[in-house]
Amino acid sequence: MPEDELPPVVHEQPVPQPQPPETPRRSRKKMWLMIHAIIVTVLVCAGVWAYFQYKDQQAKSRTYKVGILMAFTGGSSNMGYGTMKGIQLAKKQLNANNIELIQADSRCDPKTAKTAMQSLVDKGVVAVIGDGCSSASLAALPLANNSKIPMVSPSASSTTLSIPNDYFFRVVPSDNYQAKFMARAIRAKGITNVAVFYTNEPYGAAMNKSFQEQFQILGGSVVATAYAEPDDINLAPEMQKLKAAKPQAIFIAPNSLVTATAAIQVARDQGITAPLFGGDILYDHTLITNAPTASNGVTLTTFPTGSNEFKQLLRSEYNVSEQLYAAPQAYDAFEAIYRA
Repeated sequence: MPEDELPPVVHEQPVPQPQPPETPRRSRKKMWLMIHAIIVTVLVCAGVWAYFQYKDQQAKSRTYKVGILMAFTGGSSNMGYGTMKGIQLAKKQLNANNIELIQADSRCDPKTAKTAMQSLVDKGVVAVIGDGCSSASLAALPLANNSKIPMVSPSASSTTLSIPNDYFFRVVPSDNYQAKFMARAIRAKGITNVAVFYTNEPYGAAMNKSFQEQFQILGGSVVATAYAEPDDINLAPEMQKLKAAKPQAIFIAPNSLVTATAAIQVARDQGITAPLFGGDILYDHTLITNAPTASNGVTLTTFPTGSNEFKQLLRSEYNVSEQLYAAPQAYDAFEAIYRA
């Protein structure tokens, strides 16, 4: 038969067959399977919850060693004193009985800080609060990086510590912020030329650099600079150099309270009458105690000094009314580590 005469092909669709009604037995089986699935799910969730509760209880019952790397002796010992008060207050308020504090004295000295940091590593600390000084922090940081131990500083502010992907953290901004703020504050007083005194280490060098850059951007000029080593107090040559430049003001930015106090005293003893401005190291009551007349009228920048509630807690706990160096920042550093 020719192809065009073939009868058309009819594709028949299968007729759906009615399903038999579900028997009570099959319905009960499905119900029990669903109940079993729910029970298994609940047991798994309960097991996961219990595991994490167990791990949490383990964490709370385990004792963690936290190192305190600060200057407890030397010209920057006010750092260690103030920060320990903040740390101890945080430990008490947070009921952090599972934290064992281990102190190590850096003296704000790079060589000493390296040895002190190694001692903390050897004792098995899981974190370190410190150092308060930038130079000491930089010296200790390689050990922290190698051991993967976080360092949380309450006050080390040098820009050289702004390193990506390392184990150093801090609860204060870098020197760029403080130096720029001081430059704006001095220019706002109509002062157009200044001199700078600083210590020859990362903090002082960074403060000097950042301050000069910002002051010049604002239309001022730095007519002279002088520096000394940390804890130096024989500063007559340095102050004579600054006096000879006849600045309208002097910015003092050392990392040692002893050196800062000496600079102020020697400046006034040599007849320098220009207004004096200082960095955060000067925010300590011992400046007034040791140089009551010379320090009169000094303007300085500092970290936030804590809320009124925090200050009241310090007074109640330690019976001190004076501001303690970096105590609020040390409290925050401890709390960050504790919560981690």
